[in-house]
Amino acid sequence: MKYLNNVFSVPVIKLILIWGLLLAVSAVQAEPYLAVKTNAKCSACHVNPIGGGMRTKFGNLFGHTQLPAEISDIAAADIGEITDYLKVGGNFRYNAQATQNDAGEDSSTFRVESAQVYVALTPKNSKFTLYLDQQVAPGAAVNREAFLLYNYSGNHYVKAGKMYVPYGLRLEDDSSFVRQVTGFNFDSSDNGVELGLEYDKASVNFFITNGTSAVSNNDDKFLFGAKAEKLFNNFRVGGTLVVNGAEENEQRYYNLYGGLTVGNWVFLTEANLIETEQAFGPDKEELVSLIEANYQLQKGLNIKVTGEYYDPDRSFSNNQETRYSLVVEYAPISMLQLRAGVRSSEGIPQQPSRTNELMFLQTHIYF
Repeated sequence: MKYLNNVFSVPVIKLILIWGLLLAVSAVQAEPYLAVKTNAKCSACHVNPIGGGMRTKFGNLFGHTQLPAEISDIAAADIGEITDYLKVGGNFRYNAQATQNDAGEDSSTFRVESAQVYVALTPKNSKFTLYLDQQVAPGAAVNREAFLLYNYSGNHYVKAGKMYVPYGLRLEDDSSFVRQVTGFNFDSSDNGVELGLEYDKASVNFFITNGTSAVSNNDDKFLFGAKAEKLFNNFRVGGTLVVNGAEENEQRYYNLYGGLTVGNWVFLTEANLIETEQAFGPDKEELVSLIEANYQLQKGLNIKVTGEYYDPDRSFSNNQETRYSLVVEYAPISMLQLRAGVRSSEGIPQQPSRTNELMFLQTHIYF
């Protein structure tokens, strides 16, 4: 990490890491590797069946008792349960980070990464749930999700409103290539409808949205897609197919992903092929992939290593980008966690800003 050595001397790095270990106040993020590790589906821990956002009663209890090194009585697992039918939740992420790149653009900053408030209203003896996900920082307030969910025939459901599109792995890291390039991430929701079929060891989703991530559609074309996932004893496989119709630049997304548990190791992988029919110029194919390994050193302490690959146009050679990350996640007691990491990205010489290195500390509070 040649660049970061210029930003942080060894004593300063040690001081920051010690400060982070002692003072970081955070909670465990329900990432896909946890679902793979426990052989559970996203719907087990999240009000939104496709994952992310407010946690269910089971999700809160799991994070309170199973993830940290020790169980704490600082706050109850059900702190956000106002009544039997009204629940609130929230997330707050705060970063300290430093970056440098080949363009000579250096930065070191503290920043609010994100802050959200969740509300779920389920009338007594009703199969309907009204769900709201509002981002309140940074910047102006932004509605991320606002939908009505109807459960029927067990765990099957219909959803209508503003929502995240079911696609690939529900990674927490929106800056990962597989989430950034495809555009299916926590910064990009859309208006539409979704049918979810939840079985014991499988799930299938069908969805139609505007395909614009805007308040309303800008043409008479829509985004259509389907996602399927199958769970086995210690691994799972899934895939997503999406067609985003448009008068110009129609796109098709082909997605495959999987997860595997071997002892204390949890592996994730995802690959995406994106085809764009360009109105002007030849059609374009993009390839973006990720592999992630998680290792639990002890209860409450996880090491995450990722490798990423992005080819922005397969018709050209030597234009690929790669990125590698190392992240340490430590939860000493319930609802307290430190995330510290380094990331090294290498792009093409013609875009020096894409070759960069990042070091960060993150605190994350949720309820």
